[in-house]
Amino acid sequence: MMRITVAAALDCSAEAAWRAAHSPAAAAQLYRPLLQMRPRGGERFPAALEDGSRIDVALRFFGVCPAGTQRIVIRDLVRIEAGSLTRTMRDAGRPLSGPLAPVGSWNHEITVVPAGPRTAMWRDELTVGGWFSPVAALALWPMWHWRAAKLRRLSRAWETA
Repeated sequence: MMRITVAAALDCSAEAAWRAAHSPAAAAQLYRPLLQMRPRGGERFPAALEDGSRIDVALRFFGVCPAGTQRIVIRDLVRIEAGSLTRTMRDAGRPLSGPLAPVGSWNHEITVVPAGPRTAMWRDELTVGGWFSPVAALALWPMWHWRAAKLRRLSRAWETA
């Protein structure tokens, strides 16, 4: 098992960050321009993913070259820790095809914790397993850190969204 974890202090409320964690539009902004994500089979993304959502997406590098497909399976976990509401969105889907398909297991968790009235902490953790996980982690580590930098920039607009 290989684990990649990054944390980002965001310039938005925990509620706005939680909405963004469930927003396909926010996810698209995080990966753009490197990856574009579209639902497979001509479907449309819902306005928001919710607990129990399951969707298969096609990925393209720079919108041109196919990069495989991914299944997204959402589970929301809510708990109180140290008197603070902690919410985690878990994507227990997996790569279906493409360069990450050999990954044996996939668990992506986004945890949002209030840090103040208009600030939140976002922990982005990906755990991959299987024989291919060291190679996958080498490729995904820079992407997760790039995501964290983009999260910090994008979060400023989430409060008004």
